[in-house]
Amino acid sequence: MADRTLYMVFSNPLEGRDDEFNAWYDTVHVRDVLAVPGMVSAQRYDLRDTEMYRAAGGGAHRYCVVYEMDGDPDVVMAKVRESVASGAMVMHEALDLRSVSMSFWSPRGPQVRSSGAGA
Repeated sequence: MADRTLYMVFSNPLEGRDDEFNAWYDTVHVRDVLAVPGMVSAQRYDLRDTEMYRAAGGGAHRYCVVYEMDGDPDVVMAKVRESVASGAMVMHEALDLRSVSMSFWSPRGPQVRSSGAGA
């Protein structure tokens, strides 16, 4: 796993537009992003409302996608920006662009698993 980065995107749809946002994200956007050289995989997540989440005061996002990418994240993201600029990748009008937050993560040491994992 040479130079693998996790690219995490937190987002929301505009009010009342969850269904069209999720349909676009699942069937169009994830595929468009994965077509960019350097993008390896993607998995979307829904916010899980838990007691601990509420005790911590909640958060600003209802959806998260975790992409894996190989290579230099700046190079890969330049290709994403080029795809958007050329019109090959289009953002849906149901996406609340003001709410989007993203970050890039590199592994810090090896993965540690529970001794009960998979049992």
